[in-house]
Amino acid sequence: MGVRISQHARSVLAVLSEKRCHMTAEDVLDSLQGIGTATVYRALDHLTELGLVRRLALGKKSAVYEYIRDQHMHFVCSRCGMVHDMPADVSGMVRETAKCCGHQVEWSEVTAHGICRDCQNEEAPEEA
Repeated sequence: MGVRISQHARSVLAVLSEKRCHMTAEDVLDSLQGIGTATVYRALDHLTELGLVRRLALGKKSAVYEYIRDQHMHFVCSRCGMVHDMPADVSGMVRETAKCCGHQVEWSEVTAHGICRDCQNEEAPEEA
């Protein structure tokens, strides 16, 4: 038997898939009409449980959500709080973790923290 996904959850998933960025629940809510706040949070929780959406509690902002489409890691800017996707294949690291320690890895996340290029450029002295 298949998993049931409500029309509201499909709408939330469509927004995350189309925007292709990290969105707070409030961002998702702003992109939809006729759906209440509690409904959006329930839909995000359900989609996260199904493994279609990932909830990221990174940086200083509210948690953000992303549609899971490929292997990647995250870079979080410690100045502006932006979350950037960076291509990365961590499957080897996951296999080694399971092999050496006997763990069963269900999912993994790699996050780097630092200062993004835009914030670095803002503080760079202008040349005459």
